[in-house]
Amino acid sequence: MTERDEFLAAVGRGDAAAVAGLLSADPDLAAPRGGHPDDPVALAARLGHLDVLRLLLEGGAQAAPEGDPREAPTALMEAASAGHQEAVALLLEFGADPALRDREGRTAADYATEAGHSDLASRLYTDAETERLIW
Repeated sequence: MTERDEFLAAVGRGDAAAVAGLLSADPDLAAPRGGHPDDPVALAARLGHLDVLRLLLEGGAQAAPEGDPREAPTALMEAASAGHQEAVALLLEFGADPALRDREGRTAADYATEAGHSDLASRLYTDAETERLIW
C-alpha cells in the first residue's frame, strides 16, 4: 500500500489522528485534487467525517480551485448528495462554490434535491443565487 493509499484509507475511516500523522510526514498528501475521484476532501465530505474534513481544509486542501466538476463531483456536491449539513456548512465557510455545475448542469443544490434533502437544497439554492448576484 502506498502512502497515498494509506492516507485515503485513513480519510475514509474518519481517522483524524492517522490523517494528522500522515500529513505531518508529508503535507503534500492534502494537496487539492479537485475533479479527481480520489480527492481526499470530497471523500471526507461524502462520508461526513467532519474532524478529517476540517483538518484537510485548515491544512490548505481547499486553497486551489475545486477542479472541474464535469470530471468528478466537487466536495460540496458529495456532501449535499449525502445530506451532511455540517459538512456543507464547513465547505461553504472555506469558500466552496455552490454555483458550480457538473457535466449535466447540476449544482450541489440539485444533488441535495435528487437525494431527498430538501432543506439542504433550499440553503444551497439561496447560496448559489447569492454567489451569482455577487459576480
